[in-house]
Amino acid sequence: MRFGIIGSGSWATALAKILTDNNCPINWLVRSERIAEHIMKRHHNPNYLSTASFDTSLLSLSTDVSQVVSVSDCIVVAVPSAYVTDTIQPLANTAFQNKKVVSAVKGILPHNNQLLNDFLKEKYEFALQDYFTVMGPCHAEEVAAEKLSYLTFSGVDEVTNKSIAENFSTPYLNTIVNTDVYGVQYAAILKNIYALGAGIAHGLEYGDNFLSVLIANSADEMAGFLRKVGARYIEVGIHENEDPVTHRKNANYAPP
Repeated sequence: MRFGIIGSGSWATALAKILTDNNCPINWLVRSERIAEHIMKRHHNPNYLSTASFDTSLLSLSTDVSQVVSVSDCIVVAVPSAYVTDTIQPLANTAFQNKKVVSAVKGILPHNNQLLNDFLKEKYEFALQDYFTVMGPCHAEEVAAEKLSYLTFSGVDEVTNKSIAENFSTPYLNTIVNTDVYGVQYAAILKNIYALGAGIAHGLEYGDNFLSVLIANSADEMAGFLRKVGARYIEVGIHENEDPVTHRKNANYAPP
């Protein structure tokens, strides 16, 4: 499977590092020829995570999104949600045929208030079966420093989802998989909002008691939000169909 990465910011650079650490060749969309030349000459991104070094023999860099998509089997979209539509706007309506897409976009596309999978379905007739997400409690700079963490991969095609996730598993990064495409994306969006609230509370010196209340209420609000967008049977802390061997817990609701 040949990966293409759309984006050259900190998170895209971290994901590129993970794949190349696993000896995966990648097609990488960068913003300018200057950046491409710098990476190939000095083996690092000049603007983001400059401590992350790359084996340039595994890199094929381009400033043409159509070129990157056309020669890749699996496209990792790792640009801020506000810029996704502008970035992929040059693509033909058939560009994603026979491709897999992995979203690393932790946000809603602001022009139409859609998740990336819903936008791709509307504009490119892209099937949910070929769509996957990579989310998790990871700071890009800590991934570059190889600090331990994990990533969650979601996809309704469980076999392909697991295969994609294996390419991102490293000694410093564990990967887990599930089929909760909608829930994982909305959780990633909401947790950023709650993190900002927690930071404000910490700055105001509200203390641990208030933070505990904030986190508990955030979990309850997240469940309510998922109900509003069409998820059913939400109960915080209650899970069904736990695997008897791995004890992995499935989502306790049906996505919209």
